[in-house]
Amino acid sequence: MKIVAVTSCITGIAHTYMAAEALEQAAKKAGVEITVETQGSAGSTAIPQSAIDSADIVIFACDLEVKNKARFNGKPFVQIGVSKVLADADSVLAQAISTASSEKTPKYGEGSSSKTSSSKTDKGGSEGGLLKKIFGNK
Repeated sequence: MKIVAVTSCITGIAHTYMAAEALEQAAKKAGVEITVETQGSAGSTAIPQSAIDSADIVIFACDLEVKNKARFNGKPFVQIGVSKVLADADSVLAQAISTASSEKTPKYGEGSSSKTSSSKTDKGGSEGGLLKKIFGNK
């Protein structure tokens, strides 16, 4: 089993890197191969496309939108917050492995879930969102 993951938190400092380390340790215990990309304040080094192409599943452990997410099109994925990974990386990894094996697994770029999440981020939030209510349409 080959897994690729992307981690990012709101500030991009500690939790981004702690989540990456937690996933790496959980993968080592489970005997699976994982490559983690951290998108933190120190920047990021993109996962090679060859690793993405050969991955069985992608874990998006992010509180922010993943940069250049289209490179994961067609890959089965699990979307989860960073705090869940920090609380229980083993179960997140188990969920990813189980999801990768399912025939009904959603693939990134297919269906409405990925389009909805990226369109909300691209617009800076959903229409009628909290920031729009606070600041108006300026």
